[in-house]
Amino acid sequence: MATYSVAIPMAGHLVVEVQAKDEEEAKEKAFDEATLDHLEEWEALTQFHKGNVCYCPSPWEVEVIQVGDDDPE
Repeated sequence: MATYSVAIPMAGHLVVEVQAKDEEEAKEKAFDEATLDHLEEWEALTQFHKGNVCYCPSPWEVEVIQVGDDDPE
């Protein structure tokens, strides 16, 4: 019997909470701080795309949601 190393494509998303002055800074900080511990959801795929069809789940863009405000105003 042979031994195989199998690389399975996956799609998913990480959720990282950061403190920032605006959405753009939040995106930058999230990319800097993201680790596998932030993995929220993932799906193993047999392929990412074929022709012009994408088989990956959404969302495919960075989404920023303000979840708190530390300003005393």
